[in-house]
Amino acid sequence: MTAPLTGDDLFGPESRELQDRFDTRRLADRITERFVRPELDAEQTAVVTGARMVFVATVTADGTPEVSYKGGRPGFVRVVDPRTLTIPFYDGNGMFSSLGNIRATGRVG
Repeated sequence: MTAPLTGDDLFGPESRELQDRFDTRRLADRITERFVRPELDAEQTAVVTGARMVFVATVTADGTPEVSYKGGRPGFVRVVDPRTLTIPFYDGNGMFSSLGNIRATGRVG
């Protein structure tokens, strides 16, 4: 079993400094403890596979984040295992930004 993620895994020192300044570190840690998991559970799997749309975040070669909408009939996103999703990529607008970014950096969320 994978170790639980902590706020220190998710937030850099700049975010932690602001959380301390504004007294929200406990809130950030509680949200992390309650909702962030390295793997999908059965309930999350049902939500994902029932979704009609998702947003895919990628990172360009120069480090710029991009987010794009992906939609389809429920079930278009498949859960291969608790750590792996498959999302079909359609030609759409022909830009292939998400796939290009994934090829460039491998960073996707």
